[in-house]
Amino acid sequence: MTTSPIPLIDLKAFSSAHDTERRRVVAEVRKALEEVGFLIIAGHGVPDSLIHQVSKASNDFFDRPEEEKVQFCPSKPGSRGYNAFKGRTVGIAQNPDLKRSLQESFAVGRIDVPNDPYFFTKEAGHSFAPNIWPDKPENFEQVLSAYYREMDRTYRLIMRLFANALDLAEDYFDQYIDKHGSLLRLTHYPALDSEPLPGEFRSAEHTDGGALTILHIDDTPNSLQVKLRSGEWINVNRIPETFIINIGDMMMRWANDRWVSNWHRVVNPPMVNGRSERRLSLVFFAALNYDTVVQCLPNCADAEHPALYPPIVAGKYAAERFNKRYGLDKPAAE
Repeated sequence: MTTSPIPLIDLKAFSSAHDTERRRVVAEVRKALEEVGFLIIAGHGVPDSLIHQVSKASNDFFDRPEEEKVQFCPSKPGSRGYNAFKGRTVGIAQNPDLKRSLQESFAVGRIDVPNDPYFFTKEAGHSFAPNIWPDKPENFEQVLSAYYREMDRTYRLIMRLFANALDLAEDYFDQYIDKHGSLLRLTHYPALDSEPLPGEFRSAEHTDGGALTILHIDDTPNSLQVKLRSGEWINVNRIPETFIINIGDMMMRWANDRWVSNWHRVVNPPMVNGRSERRLSLVFFAALNYDTVVQCLPNCADAEHPALYPPIVAGKYAAERFNKRYGLDKPAAE
């Protein structure tokens, strides 16, 4: 494996008043998103104690018997709550021969949805559906709600960093994310006691569809892999007190392919003495306001580089991508 081209970005340095340091950070971000589409961020301000609490509560939930967990399944795909082991197939849009993914998950949507008609229209879809909270562990709702709010704050800061990297006003994206319906998905890859079958993966190669993803991974080594432009796959392992950031297809369209929404996957672990390690990821899929019209940013096209994509409405595009990504038959609502 090649030395990682993914830079470690200190958000404290970006937030500092020192212009020289800010420009250096912005230049590193711009280069990384043009070349590989991934960053590793430190200085984000999310307490490590909270991450530990969320990880423990998540594992405690996933350790419950299956007959208990399925009580917290949503009534329809894409909503909040538990998704059972092998309940979806990540990467099926690229490879229809894949078997169900070797993962289970629990989804949490926006906390404290305002009493505003915007959040309850047909166009909002299931973005603001009520959350489903399990009865155990007892602190599950409390710590997940706190973590979601921290992800919301971090998302807004990163979008300001991105605006700088695109030579836009720092608050340019604020108007497009103030009513977002982002999703926090706790993704658990259970330990296995037999070799996976052909076509079985923890998460096959795919790109994300939204604006960006904020990812916390555990210490399980050599699981997350990112594809370089050369075609080589590199491992991305955990660095303490950091998050992994990647942009999604929505941001790539907005930037007229100046930035790359890159392929990534979670590979199956090696079997040691007839068993593999479990893995837990905390994944915040950052969304735009559903009525945002995404079209080429004003400074990302010129006579030599015309706009590559027609305008799209963020909510409709996200629903179509979700259905395609997981092989759901139901089309996006008109």
